[in-house]
Amino acid sequence: MSLPREVVIDARWLRTGIGRYILTLLQELKQRLPDTLLTCITMPAQGQTIAPFCDRVVQMKCGIYSVMEQARLPMVARGASVFCAPHYNVPVFRKGPLVVTIHDLTHLLYSGYQGSIRARFYAEPMLRFSSARASRIVTPSHYTRRMLVERLSADPEKTSVIPCAVSDVFYPQAKKESAKRVLASYGLSGPYLLFVGSEAPHKNLATLLVAYQRLRVRHRDAPELVLVLSPRPTASRMDMNLSLMGMSGVHCLHEISDQSLASLYSAALMTVMPSFEEGFGLPVIESMACGTPVACSRAASLPEIAGDDAVYFAPDSAEEMISAIEQLLYSEKLQQRLAAAGLKRAATYSVSRAASAYASILSTVIGTQNTLQ
Repeated sequence: MSLPREVVIDARWLRTGIGRYILTLLQELKQRLPDTLLTCITMPAQGQTIAPFCDRVVQMKCGIYSVMEQARLPMVARGASVFCAPHYNVPVFRKGPLVVTIHDLTHLLYSGYQGSIRARFYAEPMLRFSSARASRIVTPSHYTRRMLVERLSADPEKTSVIPCAVSDVFYPQAKKESAKRVLASYGLSGPYLLFVGSEAPHKNLATLLVAYQRLRVRHRDAPELVLVLSPRPTASRMDMNLSLMGMSGVHCLHEISDQSLASLYSAALMTVMPSFEEGFGLPVIESMACGTPVACSRAASLPEIAGDDAVYFAPDSAEEMISAIEQLLYSEKLQQRLAAAGLKRAATYSVSRAASAYASILSTVIGTQNTLQ
């Protein structure tokens, strides 16, 4: 009697965009691999979150990028048909087939990180290793795929583009009702612009704040600015920095649930995405899925993801950013057109499509392995 095929997924990273990528992918992956034992590795506190999406949960308290993960991941996945890494921190000593998702090459492409210790001694070596070692590479955009081939000589034949999916929690809510909930919950006094991301330099929050400061000077009725930042220790420092700068109208929010984030998107006048570098730019599609227009940077993967359904600006130009924001603020017709077009675009980034494409890759890798045996 043959042993069942087993796919092991490293699902420890359930924060930021990678966490959302894992959770949306898992929503329908199991049902597309009916004859496969699906095992997920999680942190101890995450078992209940992951359990509904897989056959088996293995809890492992082990830091991301740590030496310990390199020792323990291969042991957990021993004998598995495929090991799936949702990030480039693959288990180096894993002997069987690997499928790795490489979301971006930010540490190699963004000038602010190039030459840093982390880029030189971890990011670049691990990106090169994972792209060379993987049986198949998944990227969320053609931009990232192209960068992998150009910068790391990745094999284009084994590199597939599967765009990130939008979770079902992000859908259009009635503007007035969502605005009431948001204003009451977060102490806002009126309409607002929205930024969703982190303080990482490539997210370009600094230029957005400069642009917003100038916008407030030019327009007395300028809306407030809400920053939804990742829950890291540096987040509280942003609050302090804004106070020192004497900036009014800016609100920092942390530890926001997906349901609350969906309401924040729905009630916003627009979402501003100013990044210098993005492998996909999930807030663009999440905002569109909630029926809210987007002003975004004309850089990296963002034009590919947003298409003709956003207003663009150069990320290094505060003036262009202000102009894009003003276009949306003062044109109800443009707001309505982009909101409608964005809803259609977001619908193409479905969980079903992503899960189906990923399952197909896993089946191909398993089939190839069985043929070789």
